[in-house]
Amino acid sequence: MTKKYDYALVSGGFDPVHVGHLRMFQDASKISDKVILLLNNDEWLIKKKGKPFMNQNQRKEILNEFKSIAKVIIQTSSDKSSSRAIEEFVSNNPNKSICYCNGGDRSNIGNIHESEICKKLGVNLEFGVGGEEKVESSSQLTKNYLGNIEERPWGNYHIIAKNLGYQIKEIRVSRGSKLSLQKHKNRSEFWQIVEGKSKITIKNNEYYLKEKEHIYIPKNTVHRIENTGNKELVFIEIQLGEILKEDDIIRFEDDYGRV
Repeated sequence: MTKKYDYALVSGGFDPVHVGHLRMFQDASKISDKVILLLNNDEWLIKKKGKPFMNQNQRKEILNEFKSIAKVIIQTSSDKSSSRAIEEFVSNNPNKSICYCNGGDRSNIGNIHESEICKKLGVNLEFGVGGEEKVESSSQLTKNYLGNIEERPWGNYHIIAKNLGYQIKEIRVSRGSKLSLQKHKNRSEFWQIVEGKSKITIKNNEYYLKEKEHIYIPKNTVHRIENTGNKELVFIEIQLGEILKEDDIIRFEDDYGRV
C-alpha cells in the first residue's frame, strides 16, 4: 500500500490514553510512513483541567510502546495549540510530506487552532482520523471513575451534600500547596480540619489549625488556607448562604495565575 505522507503528526494530552486514541494512531499509520505524537506537557494539562492524571514522562513511556507510533515528542510550549511543535518538527524535517491528523471532535478548519501554521508550512490537514465521531474523552473517563471529584491546581474537592442554603465539601490540598487569597459575596464558610496541618489567613490574622480543630469565615471576608504539613491536608467545608455557586469568588492572590 502506498502511503500518502512521510509523517503524520498527532497531538494531544492522552491523559489517560483510550480506545479512541488507539484507533487514531492506527489510521494515521495507514496514511504515513511514520506517526509522530506531539504530547502536551504537564503545564498544558494543569491549565486545562487543574491536574494531570499521569505526568508527561509516564504518558510518554506508555505511548512509546504503541507499535503504530514511531516517536513521542513532549511539547515544550503550554500554549492552547500545538502550532509551535508543528513548526519545530517541520523545520527539523525539511522536504518531507507531512499531515496533521484530526479526530472526530475536530471536523472543520474553524475549530482547529493549528490550521494557520499548517497552511503556512504546507502541512495538510486530515480529518476523521480514527473515525468521524469522538469515541471517548480522557477527562470524562477520569471523572466517571472518580465520581464527582473536581481537580484543581492545589488538589481536589468533591461535594458530599447539597441542599437549599448549604453545601458540604471534602477538600484535599496537596503538600506545599495553598488556595488563592479570596472572598465570597454570598456565602460564609465553616472549616473543620480532618487530617494534616494548616495555616489559615482571615483578614490580617493567621491561625494554625490541625486535626479536629475548626474555624468560621464570614461572607465578604478575605481568607486563605495553606497546607503546612508533610502530607495531604484534608478538611470539610460547610458553605452557608442563599446563593452557592463556584463562580462566587474574588481572588486577590493566586499561585496559579487565576487572579
